[in-house]
Amino acid sequence: MARPQLNAFLSAVLLFVCGVAVGVSAQRYFQRSSPVNAATSDDWRNKYLEEMRSRVHLDGRQMRQLDLILDETRKESREMHERHKPELLEIKQNQISRVKAILTADQIQLYEKLLAEREQRQKEQEDLELRHEKQRAEAARHSE
Repeated sequence: MARPQLNAFLSAVLLFVCGVAVGVSAQRYFQRSSPVNAATSDDWRNKYLEEMRSRVHLDGRQMRQLDLILDETRKESREMHERHKPELLEIKQNQISRVKAILTADQIQLYEKLLAEREQRQKEQEDLELRHEKQRAEAARHSE
């Protein structure tokens, strides 16, 4: 290769490597800093309540009202999710079918195992959130 071509090639490779490094760094940063990574909705809720108390300076009465608002919102969201669950399941099944159509037989087995693991984690997360919700409701009854 001629010297100018070699320099251009090496510059392109260096630029590509730098782009990959920046992309990986950005992904790690956003995964760590994202509030969506909360272990449960209770973690998000507690963080939100604390932020409202400390930054917006809510008093005790306002905090209790905010807690009720969050409970009602959670209930409404859950009800809406339940109403739309059949549609969501249909979309999910369509996606699974389409993904399976591009896989080999061996890959389908691995994909089905992956799906089963993800469903199990999702069920465990839902169960955990329901337990936390019941505990919070029980604590609210005792504090009244």
